[in-house]
Amino acid sequence: MFGFTQWWRQRRRPARRGNLDADGGVQQLQAINKRLQLYLDRAPLACIVWDTDHIVRAWNPAAAATFGYSEAEAIGRHIHELVATPASMPIIDEVCPKLLSGTEFPDGVTLETRRKDGSHMQCHWHLALVDRGTADEGVIAFASDVTARLQAERDRELLEKSRALAAMAGGIAHDFNNILLAICGNARLAAEDLPADHPAQLSLAEVQRASARAAGIITQILAFSGNEEETSKDVVLFHDAAAQHPSLGSQVPRGQGQSVLYVDDEESLVYLVTRVLQRLGYRVAGFTDANEALAAFRSNPAAYEAVVTDLSMPSMSGIEFASHVLQLRPEVPVVMTSGYVRAKDRESVMKTGVRDLLLKPNTVEELGDVLHRLMAQSRAQGAS
Repeated sequence: MFGFTQWWRQRRRPARRGNLDADGGVQQLQAINKRLQLYLDRAPLACIVWDTDHIVRAWNPAAAATFGYSEAEAIGRHIHELVATPASMPIIDEVCPKLLSGTEFPDGVTLETRRKDGSHMQCHWHLALVDRGTADEGVIAFASDVTARLQAERDRELLEKSRALAAMAGGIAHDFNNILLAICGNARLAAEDLPADHPAQLSLAEVQRASARAAGIITQILAFSGNEEETSKDVVLFHDAAAQHPSLGSQVPRGQGQSVLYVDDEESLVYLVTRVLQRLGYRVAGFTDANEALAAFRSNPAAYEAVVTDLSMPSMSGIEFASHVLQLRPEVPVVMTSGYVRAKDRESVMKTGVRDLLLKPNTVEELGDVLHRLMAQSRAQGAS
């Protein structure tokens, strides 16, 4: 520690006894200087002093640990030669003249800094001009390695961006699922309306096959969003089956005029599902606005034997809508549909009291079966 101690001793000025009290003022000053020297020697931050020519005059043990140079190796050398890098020199060339002219940098400066072994790190420097206008004028600097902290901040920012992209991808998958369901479902209805040998059947079958290929894109989007779960498998299986068997709807159990309330913010899906359920023998009240649907249910809760709602809607979430419905009539079967289901959503849906959760686009394929089963259960419970 000779270099740091020598610098400290050199910059101290002999005290005039006439200016000190007779009870040992000199000894007190010496004790203060000794303690301050000890603090600098044991400081956890690298402490370096250089003169106006940037020659190192003091180098504490923390500086030796941080930069790899011993005190003997550092004293007398140019500070830039020890720690500067080509990337940091433009900033240094800008900061140093300002610092020596008296400009302060209260927030410090972060610079790429070199170690003795040639490796680089990010250091935060707190700089101050000392003894201005005297022979001891120079700069005292405290430096800390902030590489890990800055990397952690970059990682956190990257994670936040990735989460935002994943959420956006999940939303895209949700919208795409709705569009795909409308295309595929209407193509199937059109195929059922036409004779088996109609020329348009070939085109409709091609629509089904194209929908199956598009389902692969949904799979990729869901995988990226981290919400793959069972959805991707169900999407592919549904569209493969639809492409091979365009009349599977005829095998679904039929209703007997029961009334179903259906709400989805996508108008095309309300139109599609209403037509499908009507063909299966149900009476359907379709809504694109959850508030309007809730008002209709509230006006006559007993008029509906089942309720089907989408999970994600702009005016009111499906979970909130289902909660209101079940408060009015706890025994009514409620089915929820979605093309984008997170694990926490699934848990919240089941806690609400919803009887079943259908993943789009297999809503058309499964809804008839689910309604038939739930209504049968309700009749059995009512009879008991």
